[in-house]
Amino acid sequence: MKLRNRVAYYFVSRLFWLMFIWSLLIVISIILFSVFLGHNKTETLQLSINKIVENTDIIDQKLTVNSKIKEDLVKNKMWMQVLDEKGDEIFSFNKPKGISEHYIPGELVSDYLYPAKKGYQLSTWYKTIGNQDLTWILGKPMTDNNPFLYWVNNLWILSIIIIGILIALFFGRQLGAPLLYIVSWIENLSKGIYEEPFNNWRVNQKQRWRNKTEYKTYQELMQALSQLTSILQKNKEERNLLEKTREEWMSGVSHDLKTPLSVIKGYAVLLSSHEYDWEQDKVRHFSKIMEERVEYMEQLIEDFNLTFQLKNADIPLQLEQTDLIDILKGILEQLKGLRESENKIFSFETNKNQIFLNMDTKYLKRAVENLIANSIKHNPPETKIKVILYEDLSHLKQIHILIEDDGIGMDQETIDHLFDRYFRGTSASSNNSGTGLGMAIARQIIVAHGGDIKINSKLQQGTQYKITFPLE
Repeated sequence: MKLRNRVAYYFVSRLFWLMFIWSLLIVISIILFSVFLGHNKTETLQLSINKIVENTDIIDQKLTVNSKIKEDLVKNKMWMQVLDEKGDEIFSFNKPKGISEHYIPGELVSDYLYPAKKGYQLSTWYKTIGNQDLTWILGKPMTDNNPFLYWVNNLWILSIIIIGILIALFFGRQLGAPLLYIVSWIENLSKGIYEEPFNNWRVNQKQRWRNKTEYKTYQELMQALSQLTSILQKNKEERNLLEKTREEWMSGVSHDLKTPLSVIKGYAVLLSSHEYDWEQDKVRHFSKIMEERVEYMEQLIEDFNLTFQLKNADIPLQLEQTDLIDILKGILEQLKGLRESENKIFSFETNKNQIFLNMDTKYLKRAVENLIANSIKHNPPETKIKVILYEDLSHLKQIHILIEDDGIGMDQETIDHLFDRYFRGTSASSNNSGTGLGMAIARQIIVAHGGDIKINSKLQQGTQYKITFPLE
């Protein structure tokens, strides 16, 4: 059933039940009132009030009653009153003390319906005599004077009102609680609070509420709000990550550019000084150093841009099936030409003639070059550097690249922070052209290809980088 139809059915069914319960209460009230009134119905008076009215005369503008009627009233312990148009008593006989001499409209009706209220039973009669509208009242004490029955009727009326209020609150909560929940949820989203209402410690209680029928009615809407909340929360986290990365990028650039810029500025000041007449060889030497610092800054900015893009998954990798054996052999041949590679021993091993991987050749070459270059630059002469490539055709089906050396190794702190940016730092005054971001970039590129890298190293025993890619 669609959301619109289900909501309509939900509201109509609740209104139907509300009307049904109210009708049932009214029927029960009528039955109970009939029982009470039937139980307390007025006694049949032995003396008829119309007989008293017929035997009432006006003599000398005064009301008089037949002596026989008076005897009957005394005999039956009854009394009579006659009221004028204003409700004031103008005649009475055998009236007990405490009986009112004035009646307001409705009072006679109340005393008639609830005789237990005052302990006596009344009958009334209306007639016009001599242009006067008169009212006769015939009263008799009740034989069963129980005021409790009167209060039972009042309490039942009060209970009906209270029950009606409780039923209205119950159905109001059923109809309104889910809507209030949804409204509070939307208010949270508008305020930038990307979570459902209620605190975490009330999750279980919240789940029980949401499993109720009134919440299931809005199931699609609740699911849509939940998805929207998740998307907004994810977007918020991505914005925070982007902002943090941008701040790190700016901080890193300003920090790492400061030293080479100071070197360039220093040599520029020396060359522009009129106090010295530099020889041509010195000028070339200074210019060479400045050129190296400029190249270092260019490489630094390029590396910063690359690690920033990789961290935010902003580089669309151009993946294609490429033979890893050819790629690794080419990298080794290229790195053997480095000045630091002199007196280093290189070897390459593989278990197949061709091993293909779906990769972006440009970036994956950059990652492997950084790892091998790290082994080259930070180890002494005669270090053996071995690259092993093999396919693991077990149930996991993976490609492994091992880069091993028997050099000086690393301690545990270095291993833990090797892929952190700026862990090693840079020295602009040395001939080292590294930016300190190479290892972080290598790991980011490998992860972007769906791979993983682990380090196993011990001091004075060498280092091993193990790269693993899933084989499609």
